[in-house]
Amino acid sequence: MLPSEERPARPAYALYILLLLLAINALSYADRHVFSVLIPSIKAEFGATDSLLGLIGGPGFIVSYVLFSMPLARVADRWSRRGVLTLSATLWSAATAACGAAGSMAQLAVSRLIVGIGEAGGLPPAQSLLADLYDERRRSGAMGVLSSATYVGVVLGLTGGAAVGALWGWRWAFYALAIPGFPLALLLWLTGPRRVRAAKTVQSAPSESLWASARRFWAIPSLRLLALGVGTFNIFGYAAAIWKPAFFMRSHGMTMVEAGSWLGVGAAIGGITGSMLSGFIVDRLRARGEIWQLRVPAIAFLLAFPLFMFMYLLPGGAAVHIGDFRIPGVALLSILTGMMSAMWAGPAFGAAARLVLPEQRAQATAMLVVIINVIGSALGPVLGGVVSDLLTGRFGAESLRISLMSMSILTVLGGWLFWRAASHYPSDLARAARPQADVDAYDGRVGRAKLKEA
Repeated sequence: MLPSEERPARPAYALYILLLLLAINALSYADRHVFSVLIPSIKAEFGATDSLLGLIGGPGFIVSYVLFSMPLARVADRWSRRGVLTLSATLWSAATAACGAAGSMAQLAVSRLIVGIGEAGGLPPAQSLLADLYDERRRSGAMGVLSSATYVGVVLGLTGGAAVGALWGWRWAFYALAIPGFPLALLLWLTGPRRVRAAKTVQSAPSESLWASARRFWAIPSLRLLALGVGTFNIFGYAAAIWKPAFFMRSHGMTMVEAGSWLGVGAAIGGITGSMLSGFIVDRLRARGEIWQLRVPAIAFLLAFPLFMFMYLLPGGAAVHIGDFRIPGVALLSILTGMMSAMWAGPAFGAAARLVLPEQRAQATAMLVVIINVIGSALGPVLGGVVSDLLTGRFGAESLRISLMSMSILTVLGGWLFWRAASHYPSDLARAARPQADVDAYDGRVGRAKLKEA
């Protein structure tokens, strides 16, 4: 008998949990991204530099996020995914409110660090819960829906945050996004899937140390390559997420509300569409071969690069007119680039769920999140800000445009790494389906054969 979290769920209940997890994770991303659209107001009040704001927006958040992701995922796998996610949502909501109450840059930095601790326990338990509720035929599609939380959160954070910030000030933008997290966390605790401990089967994974589990995941070629691919892309992706609102304002003359609104539209149409569409495309194409699980996002990354170049080369003020309605050219391109950039998440997390045991899923997701953020989030925002500061003397207000345009080449490298991961994925999946004893024996035979060849 399987734990209740691992039994096939009724479709209505599975959909309810999917939507609840979508809402909770959307708030997580909203709390994370609202900072970027509020940068001009925060800078004006505290007199901070772009480099300092990039440090708080990137490493200041990511260091704690990375340090706590694997330990919290391990607690979730051993204790309760529902419990860890509930406590995490409560913590990041309280810390977001503290950002609004900050009286100095130091207090804001500490509050952002605590937001990172809370959000570290968000995605891995949610992905693991969802992987148990949906079978392999529908899992990538469900993961794609959950991954769209990123872009729903961007809409809430950028559009909603900009609107509230313009009306009542930047502090109230943080408060407005913090409040809904508390009732959603309570709802998850009361209605989320519970693990029946008395019925638990004997599991081998929890007996491993955290380091041993990480090494086991890292030894899977496709899992390692897709993590490196997403991490590499996100050096640029997270830099753009933090600095694109400022780019819209500086290079295209938009107000804070206009930048937040157009970026919100881009995330709503492009990001959500790409995230959901990729999962459903993969679920269909897998009938032709498992390689398509990771080849779809590889193609999307490669197609995104010329669109990014076009977007950052577009002169300020360029627009499309539909009657009396003016649509900025960068806003249209933001929709297309957002769609291409969003097509990795559902397939990647769906692949990770299939490459490990059910009781290892939260930890596998956490390993992906750690690598993505160590490579991407920790480097991207601060690198974008530093390069912009260095180029200001030569390019003035256009320095941020040049900084982001030069970093967009990383989409090509990310696509190449995903293409390589796709080549390994079918054989890795076949090995994952075999009993671990057979895998270990196979590894031993291969090792002996290589010694003989040497």
